[in-house]
Amino acid sequence: MDCRSLRSPIISLLISLTFTCAAQAQQPPSSHIQSLARAAGATAPPYKNTALPVDQRIADLLKRMTLEEKATMLSGSGWMESAPIPRLGIPAIKMADGPLGVRSWVGSSALTSSSSNPMRVETTAFPSGIAMAATWDTALAQREGQAIAQEVKALGRDMILGPTVNINRVPPWGRNFEGYGEDPYLAAQMAVAYVRGVQGEGVIPSVKHFAVNNQEFERHRVDVKIDERTLHEIYFPAFKAAVQQADAWSVMSCYNKVNGEHCAENAYLLTDVLKKEFGFKGFVVSDWASTYSTAPTVNAGMDLEMPGGPPAKAMLARPQAQEQGSSGTWLTADKVLAEVKAGHITESTLDDNVGRILRVIIISGLMESPHTQLGVVDTPEQQKTARDGATEGIVLLKNEGALLPLDPNRIHSIAVIGPNALVARTGGGGSSKVQPKYAISPLDGIRKRAANKIQVTSALGVGMEGENPAEDTPEARARDLKEAIDAAAKAEVALVVVGRYYKNEGEGFDVKTMDLPAGQDELIAAIEKANPHTIVVLNTGDPVTMTKWLDSTPALLDMWYGGQEGGNALAATLFGDANPSGKLPVTLPKKFEDSPGAKNYPGENLVVHYDEGIYVGYRYFDTKNVEPQFPFGFGLSYTTFEYSDLKVTRGTNKSPGEVSVTIRNTGKREGAEVAQLYVHDGHSKIDRPAHELKGFRRVELKPGESQTIEFDLDHSAFEYWNPATKQWTLDPGTFEIQVGASSRDIRLKAPVEVPR
Repeated sequence: MDCRSLRSPIISLLISLTFTCAAQAQQPPSSHIQSLARAAGATAPPYKNTALPVDQRIADLLKRMTLEEKATMLSGSGWMESAPIPRLGIPAIKMADGPLGVRSWVGSSALTSSSSNPMRVETTAFPSGIAMAATWDTALAQREGQAIAQEVKALGRDMILGPTVNINRVPPWGRNFEGYGEDPYLAAQMAVAYVRGVQGEGVIPSVKHFAVNNQEFERHRVDVKIDERTLHEIYFPAFKAAVQQADAWSVMSCYNKVNGEHCAENAYLLTDVLKKEFGFKGFVVSDWASTYSTAPTVNAGMDLEMPGGPPAKAMLARPQAQEQGSSGTWLTADKVLAEVKAGHITESTLDDNVGRILRVIIISGLMESPHTQLGVVDTPEQQKTARDGATEGIVLLKNEGALLPLDPNRIHSIAVIGPNALVARTGGGGSSKVQPKYAISPLDGIRKRAANKIQVTSALGVGMEGENPAEDTPEARARDLKEAIDAAAKAEVALVVVGRYYKNEGEGFDVKTMDLPAGQDELIAAIEKANPHTIVVLNTGDPVTMTKWLDSTPALLDMWYGGQEGGNALAATLFGDANPSGKLPVTLPKKFEDSPGAKNYPGENLVVHYDEGIYVGYRYFDTKNVEPQFPFGFGLSYTTFEYSDLKVTRGTNKSPGEVSVTIRNTGKREGAEVAQLYVHDGHSKIDRPAHELKGFRRVELKPGESQTIEFDLDHSAFEYWNPATKQWTLDPGTFEIQVGASSRDIRLKAPVEVPR
């Protein structure tokens, strides 16, 4: 039985007393007491009776609601709250951004991210989505969702606006750091885990942004031209999995148009695909001020427009809002009622919209117990989850001469250098930017780990582009670079931490170039010349150009945006307290022009054609034989792993492929390996990529230890979306199962015969 359904005070008291007495008597609850509980529920109106089916409760509520009350529920009552109906005890849904932790809910990110924000909310800053994807650890992603939900409840909120599951299509997208990378299967599995973690706490997630929101440039007006096959194979799977595997309670639409229609009024997306094809039963919420009409939006399947009330009306006066054509006031009660009376919206449609919101309020438990600051924020357990994510997400990209891990018994001095070395860059900018109670910079983490055994010096090297005008003069740049070179030359090891920060990588704008911000390439080259034992660390959410210095770099790590514990996680990895196990969730190209979407970004005349189709990320690089800087799924370790005994057996029609493989730790350190399973289709009637990820397992092994892992593949692992029949299709025949350490490091292959 779901404990959240036991919300009636009378029933809860009866059951509590019953189980207490039963425990003392070591007997089950008596049927008499159970009858009393049912009787108590029966005296309440049907919609308040938690013993009744949800659909029956919704139907009873809808019968009791006036037309005006129903119309009121389609628009928010404030910046981050839905509209309550006090007469019937229907509470407002209190929301908060997301998805990387809880941030202030009093206004836009431009307001709440400023130093003068009207309400400072300090919570745990979890690693960025791309860092979590690099862990390939679904159990950890679920822990993260659970921890964030706990903080949501502790602050008296009900809903977190996350996770972000949009695919990394092009390197410059300003929100790549929020999502789970380029592969639909990996993104889907991480999304399912996150949603389960959030909903397990009775908190509402919002899977966003539906659909194909893959650039910030002109996001309110750009029209994405894309075919159905690409939608179904690349951009829909994470949403589909969140709905069908995790029963997600809410999905958020996006700003852009898809094939000529804004997503908020796109019936194909919201009704035909999401609600009918995927079977979504929750409610669709708009992204803030992403609605552009009344009747077309309601009829398309939009259930809740945000924001609402005075904050939405205030947006109308902003030039930007006028230019975008939306003020967030299209689904106000007066406008919806006018369209109902005019016959443009039927009451049955209105009932469906409202019923979906009511369903989530009921099944989440909010009808009986709205959240009222239950719990504590930033607990040691939540901090540990953040640190585990930051640590597991670090990817070791290069380690020549086994420079890493550093031996504190042999290393006596380290120079920590760079614009991201002295400051904790916890995440990118926009609605996901969290204000933590504390944040550990790389320098902080290294000094703490080194204690008094190692001399740690520091130098800026170069200021972050656009951050501090005082550091952006020829004199300041020359001074900072000289100080960094001197520090590096005097130390045994130099560590250079480079990347971006929230003002040049975030929501609302795309990154200007794949190159590092001004002066950082030159800094790396100068430090490597001054010290042959230089370690470079990337602290950013997007791929960066490395060709100017990579050949001279002995050791390279990607720490992404690691949240508040990023510095501790980096220090643990550098000194070998943690063995790096992260794997790239995105292909790192040598240059932007190598990216498959580069030719069609950012579009022309507010139209962007996704002409690369299904060939996104490694599907393109591996099929078209384009050499990446580092391939999808790649990541080194301080130990080594051996793959053996690949066995593929033909299963049943329900489970056509059963795969097992043995992984052995052949090194001298304990470590974790992520074994990746790809499927190759060489006989299809339609063009398909060289291979596609269809399974992965993260396994932790001690030196010499081995473990056999198993994969159970269903038909979806072998299917493609057939544009002719508009359905998933499997061409029976012989497929090749590939298992390896990255998309370009396939260790074992075996055929499998798959029936229809």
